[in-house]
Amino acid sequence: MNAGNSRLLVVDDNEMNRDLLARRLTKQGHSVVMANDGQQALDLLEDGQFDLMLLDIEMPGLSGLDVLAEARRQHTQVELPIIMVTSRIESQDPRLTLRASKSQTR
Repeated sequence: MNAGNSRLLVVDDNEMNRDLLARRLTKQGHSVVMANDGQQALDLLEDGQFDLMLLDIEMPGLSGLDVLAEARRQHTQVELPIIMVTSRIESQDPRLTLRASKSQTR
């Protein structure tokens, strides 16, 4: 991924976390688009192409796992790499994330 041309989607319901990630990534030369919930992330995925998505696991409404499963129905892992992020020390079982990431139908 060429940092000068990469377009990243940062998805987090916590404004402070979202802004922190966006600032750091922008300083590294990435173009960053932010979504504050799962539905907004899915809408942005329909409207544009991204090189990578950083996706919070725990969000109200559509969780990160729900978004991951839907994104995998639309995009392969090669087309859209997704990094799951969480600020919690004890996160959900990583196997749930792996199962959701493999639920693609393409």
